[in-house]
Amino acid sequence: MSATSADITVTTSADDPAIHAACARTSEPIRVLVVDDNFVVRRGLQSSLELDPGMLVVGQAANGDEAIERANQLQPDVVLMDIRMPVRDGLSAIEILSEECPESRVLVLTWSEDPDHLRAAVLAGAKGYLVHGRFSPERLAEAVRIVHGGGALITPTIAPALLELVRDSARGSRERQASGPILTPRELEVLELIVAGKSNRQISEALFIEEKTVKNHVSNIYAKLHLKNRYEAIARGRDHLR
Repeated sequence: MSATSADITVTTSADDPAIHAACARTSEPIRVLVVDDNFVVRRGLQSSLELDPGMLVVGQAANGDEAIERANQLQPDVVLMDIRMPVRDGLSAIEILSEECPESRVLVLTWSEDPDHLRAAVLAGAKGYLVHGRFSPERLAEAVRIVHGGGALITPTIAPALLELVRDSARGSRERQASGPILTPRELEVLELIVAGKSNRQISEALFIEEKTVKNHVSNIYAKLHLKNRYEAIARGRDHLR
């Protein structure tokens, strides 16, 4: 089911009373971690959330590495994540948080309307994607509740990019079914480790091969499966390994 307001598009799996109940105010506040490299933005987001008694900002982080560390320490319900940050960007941080803190749901808040960023964020595990200036401050707490309750939401202006991602995935699935297995046994081993979130160095250590060899295998996998980056490899790799 989808519902559109002036500034956000909400998508749920169905008109599920459980989701609607979870989105309502509860006696326990929703614990939020705010991640952005701009101190003013972080404070602004915190101030907006603290106007709602149902929100509790438990911490802040200025880059992806800090986000991962604090999410593991604080176990927030929702992480508000920027994309462009120093040290570690938000996209790679989302991928790691999806593995290490699966109970913490990530809502991307960014200035970027780049469709590639949306696709990468969704593939990495984000549950929502909002663009600053495209949603009103009073909607922020509502967005947090929706994501915390099991829903998903994106800024309507970039919704077509998500639809294109779904179409690309369907086309890729049909192509794989038509062509059958095309990866070598070693490439399948590498793909399994990529899906598990391992870096090239970790893969080389696990398979007792040179890191340069791993990179060659990764390049071959990308070419054969028509992948653009590691985020797509993780998402589509799961389907290919089934």
